[in-house]
Amino acid sequence: MNQKWKNYLIAVDLDGTIVTGFDDYDKESFSVLKKLSKNNIVVIATGRPFRSSYFFYKKMKLNTPIINYNGALLHHPKDPHFPKQMIYINHQKLIDFIHENQDILVNVFCEIEDDIYLWKDTEEIRPYLHVDGGILHVGDLEKILPGDSNGAILFSKPGSEERLETYVKDVYQDEVKIRHWFTNDVLVSELYSPETSKANAIKTICDYYHISYENTIAIGDGHNDIEMLSFCHIGVAMKNSHPDLIKIATCVTDDVKHHGVAKFFKEYQEN
Repeated sequence: MNQKWKNYLIAVDLDGTIVTGFDDYDKESFSVLKKLSKNNIVVIATGRPFRSSYFFYKKMKLNTPIINYNGALLHHPKDPHFPKQMIYINHQKLIDFIHENQDILVNVFCEIEDDIYLWKDTEEIRPYLHVDGGILHVGDLEKILPGDSNGAILFSKPGSEERLETYVKDVYQDEVKIRHWFTNDVLVSELYSPETSKANAIKTICDYYHISYENTIAIGDGHNDIEMLSFCHIGVAMKNSHPDLIKIATCVTDDVKHHGVAKFFKEYQEN
């Protein structure tokens, strides 16, 4: 491995970066990151809840903060003195959104830490919920959701992006944001606070540990990784990343199936 990697903050996404599917992981890249954690601050930065990312945290034997819900939750599992941060979207705004757009919505779920609130319990939704370790509540969210959530995931009919974006822009006026991706021919969208980003969480960690911008690296594959790759000095996109992420990346490494993260740390030389 390139011997220069020392005293860096290394923020790495999970799914599509070092994790494949919902459970399998790139053992070679995990081994490299585990070694790097001895001389660097390796941080998981994921859209997953903490309960479904802690397994990978332990696998790398990390002793660092962890970023969940794309930055809506930041805490240190082993250091109670690290300032925990939670960011929410307004409960009533989410209920209004569902009510006004229910004709194009297929399903919705949101979370308040480990409590999962789901509109319809269908088979295809199960892999997204990471139920193990959580408490699942199913029903009309207007009746069962007790307060503000860390964000919300929406499943809607293909072609509904423009309507959803227009509603968010006209009604929320920058108080809530939305982004989209496709899976199995279903449009998936995330409603989140403008303050929620992996980049903001990384900046908090850098300030806490007094790490300079020049010693920051971010690695990811999705549209939700754009802010953190833009923020960090070295932004690494996986080969099969979202096209918008590749456009802003410092460099592109191989895909997760070909151990792209491990290859980057073994091969990359900054000019």
